[in-house]
Amino acid sequence: MTSFRELGLSKPVLKSMDDMGFEEPTPVQVRAIPALLQGRDIVAQALTGTGKTAAFGIPLVERIDIEHLVPQAIVLAPTRELAVQVAEQLNGIGRHRGLLLVPIYGGQPIERQLRALRHGVHAIVATPGRLMDHMRRGTIDLSKVGMLMLDEADVMLDMGFLDDVEYIMGHLPTDRLTALFSATMPDPILKLARHYMREPEIIRLSQPRALTVPETAQVYYEVPFRRKFDALCRVLDARRSERALVFCATKRTVDELVERLQARGYLAEGLHGDFGQQVRERVLRAFRAGQSEVLVATDVAARGLDIPDVSPVVNFDMPPDPEYYVHRIGRTGRLGRRGEAITFVNPWEMRELRVIERVTGTRIRREQVPTGAEVEEREAQILEERLAETLARGQWGQYRAIIEDLLEDHDPVDVAAAALALAAARPPRATPRVTRRRRAA
Repeated sequence: MTSFRELGLSKPVLKSMDDMGFEEPTPVQVRAIPALLQGRDIVAQALTGTGKTAAFGIPLVERIDIEHLVPQAIVLAPTRELAVQVAEQLNGIGRHRGLLLVPIYGGQPIERQLRALRHGVHAIVATPGRLMDHMRRGTIDLSKVGMLMLDEADVMLDMGFLDDVEYIMGHLPTDRLTALFSATMPDPILKLARHYMREPEIIRLSQPRALTVPETAQVYYEVPFRRKFDALCRVLDARRSERALVFCATKRTVDELVERLQARGYLAEGLHGDFGQQVRERVLRAFRAGQSEVLVATDVAARGLDIPDVSPVVNFDMPPDPEYYVHRIGRTGRLGRRGEAITFVNPWEMRELRVIERVTGTRIRREQVPTGAEVEEREAQILEERLAETLARGQWGQYRAIIEDLLEDHDPVDVAAAALALAAARPPRATPRVTRRRRAA
């Protein structure tokens, strides 16, 4: 499967997926979307980061009758943070179909929710407790609900929501489509599926097994989303490598990241599925030749890349599956060379990281984002190494007379330090950011 078009999606949904920057369906989407479009219940073992929201969100949007402004679909999520996140993505998927939905969760003024319900919605994303409040108040009509999606069912179980979920499922129309997504499959989850679902198709994506992982140093930084870009800049400044490969989840993220990196003076290029063959070849030639130092790519664009001496590989976005993780970090540490793989992890993605560790049989070590002092220390170290190389080559004879003249009035150490300061501060390009990054050049 190479495109969403092959899943038989409508033009409005395909346009939404393109607008959101998604290139191709992930493994869970390939298996779940056709089943749900055909009206089959499913139980899917899938994690946050595998594309599971779109796996149930796309069929939800496709099956909604837009002409009837009544609740036709319910998505249950364990936390308000996840409910908001799911609602935002469903809004994106359904934008060109005219989908109207409302998130319902605790901590938000109930009057706002009541106003949206009175106005009319096609779908509801809710936490179990707040949805039950509306059901008991009689402020929500669920008689036309034909779809129920349970997101992170095992988390709802761990949080004590099993009774609430059963109450909700027991009060919905029985003639409905039901999808249950869970990272693990404990007995209560399977019992729930047997009792409330109609011969569900079981989708298991990654069975725990040892996968071959290259001899590469693997670390992760716990970084909130809003700080990921600054963390990436710190990593690039601290490593000062000739070729860094950065993986993103979507085409849009690639484009935005390249633009921001270039604005800060990095020699960055992007690569994703919208690039033609000629542009792709030009980008890769420049990266191999050292004319660009950072290649930002999606998983689709990075397939088959064979570029020596790439380090580090940075997972700016979490990979959608353990196999994707192995594929990504396989771009570094080749032919006996030492490589480094760095993964940025949002606090709520820690569970997904642990699954990657379990499936790959590898421990991914936690480290801290390099500090400004560490970056400066690395720059000084590189400057010292370049100075030693210059001394060894003897390519400094033309400057000796200048130094001898200065020594008549200045201390030799002061003259040497001033020369280094001059070399370090010399800007190779016009932007202030480049002046700082390239002062060792």
